[in-house]
Amino acid sequence: MKTFLSRSKTLLIVLSIILIIANFYLLSSTRDLTKSYTNQQNQATWFLFQLMKEFSELRSVSPYMLEGEKEFERTWLKYELTWSRFDILLYNQESHQFMALKGAQAFFELLFSRFKKVEEHLEQATDIERLSAVNRDFDLIYNEMVTFINENYRLKNPLHKKRIEQAQQLAYIQYLLMMLLFSCIALVSYIFYKESKQHKKLAYTDTLTGIPNRFSLFESLEESRKESAFTLFLLDLNGFKSVNDSFGHQAGDEALSQIAWRLTNMILIDQYKAYRMGGDEFAIILRSNLPDDIHNIISQIEACFEETIQLEGGYNVRLGCSVGTSSYPDDTMEISQLISIADHNMYKMKKTDKKGAS
Repeated sequence: MKTFLSRSKTLLIVLSIILIIANFYLLSSTRDLTKSYTNQQNQATWFLFQLMKEFSELRSVSPYMLEGEKEFERTWLKYELTWSRFDILLYNQESHQFMALKGAQAFFELLFSRFKKVEEHLEQATDIERLSAVNRDFDLIYNEMVTFINENYRLKNPLHKKRIEQAQQLAYIQYLLMMLLFSCIALVSYIFYKESKQHKKLAYTDTLTGIPNRFSLFESLEESRKESAFTLFLLDLNGFKSVNDSFGHQAGDEALSQIAWRLTNMILIDQYKAYRMGGDEFAIILRSNLPDDIHNIISQIEACFEETIQLEGGYNVRLGCSVGTSSYPDDTMEISQLISIADHNMYKMKKTDKKGAS
């Protein structure tokens, strides 16, 4: 279980890191997408503005080309300027992103090619009829260009819609990744919580007997002092050393486990808890300082040692215990003194038992 939790935690942490990186990547992609679209719009606005400006002026002066030398030269100047604007739009490095728009390169190349073919007709426009034909060609090219611009660079144009769809897809993926990230963080937090709870349980539990240990006792004493009166019982086993000497430490461990089980399950009183202090010493906290309750639990503690303890190999041994008590707040209000009084009373009883036995 511990290995599984550890591996799961590691996997979730790695996945969380990957999701964080993915979110940063999506943020960067969204920013680049916005920047790219803005750049394309700015470039398109500038280059198209210049082209349309020159082309509009060409259309406005070309009908008067035959009225004089000045109008003739002005028409050709506007033609050449329009020609150069087409060339810049198509082949200048700065217009690269704009021309990356699907269909833009092919459309303007075709338009430019048709525009250049009009040059020959413009040179031959020596009368009103031929000049009118040239102007019709200019109008046709110009109107097609305006239509293309309106379709692709107004607010709800295909390019704009495509960018919106891409942005929505990125946003959806980002929301999904954020949900996964939060889920991973929640799972990692839960695993940390469970591990912390398990570590605390291990820190406050005696590994041999499975009952609360010395650390848990001191914590319970502090908590009990805040709540109400209580009585502390310290137990020291009699005859335990001979079990270790005669049958070995494994048998001694088995004896301690059985005693711990009896102290936890055979005492029929509410509001008490048993602890192992270490070695062959145990402790009990009773949530009462009434004399009748104290005598009652002492009787039941002694009853826990009436039956023999069965060891592996079919051996039966009998253990006893010496019990020392101290009550809060009757004896003292200090935890350290409370333990000292109970310990003193326990050893006092132990000496009395030895004298009685001799």
